[in-house]
Amino acid sequence: MYGGDVRNFIIIFTFSIINIFAQNPIINTDKGAIEGSILDSVYQFLGVPYAAAPVGELRWKPTQEHSQWSEILPTKKYPNCCPQKVFEQAGSDSLPKLIGNEDCLFLNIWTPNLNAELPVMVFIHGGGNQQGSTDQMSVGAEIYNGKNLSKRGNVVVVTIQYRLGVLGFLVHPGLERESPKSIAGNYAVMDQIFALKWIKKNISKFGGDTNNVTIFGESAGGLNIINLMISPLAKGLFHKAIIQSGVPAIGDYNESKIYGVNFVNQYIPYGNDSVKISFMRNIHPDSLTIKLESILGGGIVKMNWQPVLDGYIFKNFPFDAFKSGDFNHMPMIIGTNSEEMSEAAGIYPDSLYPKLLDTFMQRTIPAKYHNEFKMLYPDYPNEKAKSSYISVLTDGQFTSMARRVAQCVSVNQNEPVWRYLYSHKHTFPGGEKLGSYHGMELFYIFNNWENTILGIGILFKEEDEKVQKYMLGYWVNFAKTGNPNGDGLITWNRYNSNDDSYLDINASPKSGINLKKEECDFFDKVVNFEKCTSTSVEEIIKDNKILYIFPNIASDYIEIHISNVILSKAKNLIKIYNPLGECVMTVRENGHSPLQRIDISYLPVGFYFVQIGNYTEKFMVVR
Repeated sequence: MYGGDVRNFIIIFTFSIINIFAQNPIINTDKGAIEGSILDSVYQFLGVPYAAAPVGELRWKPTQEHSQWSEILPTKKYPNCCPQKVFEQAGSDSLPKLIGNEDCLFLNIWTPNLNAELPVMVFIHGGGNQQGSTDQMSVGAEIYNGKNLSKRGNVVVVTIQYRLGVLGFLVHPGLERESPKSIAGNYAVMDQIFALKWIKKNISKFGGDTNNVTIFGESAGGLNIINLMISPLAKGLFHKAIIQSGVPAIGDYNESKIYGVNFVNQYIPYGNDSVKISFMRNIHPDSLTIKLESILGGGIVKMNWQPVLDGYIFKNFPFDAFKSGDFNHMPMIIGTNSEEMSEAAGIYPDSLYPKLLDTFMQRTIPAKYHNEFKMLYPDYPNEKAKSSYISVLTDGQFTSMARRVAQCVSVNQNEPVWRYLYSHKHTFPGGEKLGSYHGMELFYIFNNWENTILGIGILFKEEDEKVQKYMLGYWVNFAKTGNPNGDGLITWNRYNSNDDSYLDINASPKSGINLKKEECDFFDKVVNFEKCTSTSVEEIIKDNKILYIFPNIASDYIEIHISNVILSKAKNLIKIYNPLGECVMTVRENGHSPLQRIDISYLPVGFYFVQIGNYTEKFMVVR
């Protein structure tokens, strides 16, 4: 018996040594062996399954364990992206493309050392929870390729995929009936939690420290990280969080169910709920994603499909959780870019911006704040109006929200919070005009700007190299210790809600306080936000809301649920105005039904305002 144990030990030890130095590394995960590859001294494993394919009867089911496999599974290429509709940039004549495969629950791993205990950095991609993948390309480079970050930072990098759009977030009574908890939706969130559990179980075999996991994400990825911070199901699965241009967003369950019912009824308006879901599970995913609407229009972002407050995965809205202290406490970095919406909102002729700015103010800002709005966002000359318009959309949607999260988290936990502003501009000819747009920092965090067609060779300037060094340095130090500061880096002061301290990150980082204080104070007033010692913004907005627009914005149609408060004032008329204040459509409401569906597919792309009868307030939508 003893001799057999020794022989087994020698065989296992020899096999491990061979694996470490083999050309193609082989790792035994809890489900079976996988074979990766080596690139530039970094071990990479692309397309590692972390869950069963959510196909057939598993569509709209909680994430399931993958079955065991006996053969060595090659993991040398990126996985299929999840089904999605890819919308082209504004002005393109191309129609949206349908891409992806439901068998998409995979992750990718880069590690410089298989026999270590390195910090683990898990990235969650953005895309409005409706688009995106781990192999996303931009200007000729893989944005999320983790090789450089792993090698230069000496960390294990993981990127994950999760279900998107209707496949990730559908709420429907037929799905409730199948659930032991009588709830539906949040399937994408379950995927993310399941991936983190897989990482906790397996990452030590890739040289990662299971007790030192940082999750970071941009846009909807940042949103998902905020949500994971408040989910009791994610407790203990990660230890630090970095939120890049992400805002809290959890939808009302019943509103989402109304939207889900209407979506399903487009395909099968007859039969009971169980029959409808059975039918929907047999529809090709392309037939589902073809009906999805863009998450972006005119620089305004909304979540068409989103996580919901189900009482299980999420027990509170984000600010309620932060205010009460009932969330997963941990060191946190949160920040935004200085011109988030410059790409999306900078597409109009300069001469139009004064009118766009004025119309925005007239339709969305209460009259008592108009003078203050004009002082903060001047509309003359045209170029200034353009800058003001981009700033309005950036400040209202990102900068002010980041301050709210930083303040609420910092005063309700002992762990440190760090806030940043990313303000680096591209150095290629004309690049500075783009500003520090939404998602730009990702190239520099992953150290992949040098691989793009606009940053390769002589186009990669000294400023770019410095920003790559700073971004990687701060992010990696934070992942290692919970503090972004380190040798060779400008000091980044811990966030203090009294002075809103932050670090301005560019080629010459500098500390600052009171980031856009006047603008953030202004938007807090507009939405009735008070600090977390009082009622959260979610509760106030929810209590005062008298009209819901589905699927929010960026749609070929709008579905409006009108409360009884204003239904009596409709007088059979719903009017739609363009940004110049011109009425472009008048619709008669349908028999005093609270739910109205209006086709706006023939209108030009842009944003519009809906007025219900004689009710004075107008509500923004985007086509």
